[in-house]
Amino acid sequence: MLRSYFYYFTLFCAFFATSKDCEANQSGLFPSTRFSAYQSIYSGEPGKSFAETATGLGAGITVFMDGKRLIPYFGFKVGSMTGTQTFLDGTAEVSSSFKYYNSTAEAGLQLFVIERKKRGFNVYFSGGGVLGYNFVALGKTVELQNIHRSDQSFSTGYAAGIGSEWILTSANNNKWNFNSEVLYKNEGATLFNSKYDLSCMVFSIGLGW
Repeated sequence: MLRSYFYYFTLFCAFFATSKDCEANQSGLFPSTRFSAYQSIYSGEPGKSFAETATGLGAGITVFMDGKRLIPYFGFKVGSMTGTQTFLDGTAEVSSSFKYYNSTAEAGLQLFVIERKKRGFNVYFSGGGVLGYNFVALGKTVELQNIHRSDQSFSTGYAAGIGSEWILTSANNNKWNFNSEVLYKNEGATLFNSKYDLSCMVFSIGLGW
C-alpha cells in the first residue's frame, strides 16, 4: 500500500513540475547529466537476500531537467557483486559462491527545500521509482536439488534519500559539479523460487556537467 501511494505521489509531482504554471518559476537552469559511482550495502533475511555478502559496486548515468526547487530526473545504473552466502534450495539451506549482475532504470524528483543556487552548494531530497533486471549464477561445485544453478528476474521498487551538490560554474553550458548521495532503495524480485529482498543503502559520488 505504501509503495502504491509513493508511485502516485511521484507521478503527481512529475506532472506538476512540467506544467505551464510551474515553468515560469523554474526557468533559468538548464538540463544536466551526471556520471556516478556507487556502493550498495544490502540488508534482509539470510537465504532470501544478499545481506550476508552485503556490498555491491556499480556505476550509472542520470539526466536532470530544469528547475529551481523541483527537478525531474531519469537514470540508468549497472552493478555487480560476488561472494559466498546461504541460498534456499527448496527448504534446505546451501552455501554457495555466486555472481550477481543487475541493471536498473530510475525516474523521480529532486526537491530543493531551499531554492537551488546556480553556483555553489545545494542540498536536496530525492525520491523515485525503480525498475530492475537481475541475474544470479551460483558456483559450479554446489549440489542443488530444487533450484537451477542460475536465475534471472525483473524487480520493482522505490528509492528515497538525501544528496548534495557543488556547482563549480554558473555558465549556461558545461555547468560542472560534484555530487554525493545517500539513498535507501526498497526493491524485490522472485529468484530461485522465492521472494528475494534486494533492499539496500546506496552511497554514491558523481561528476556532473
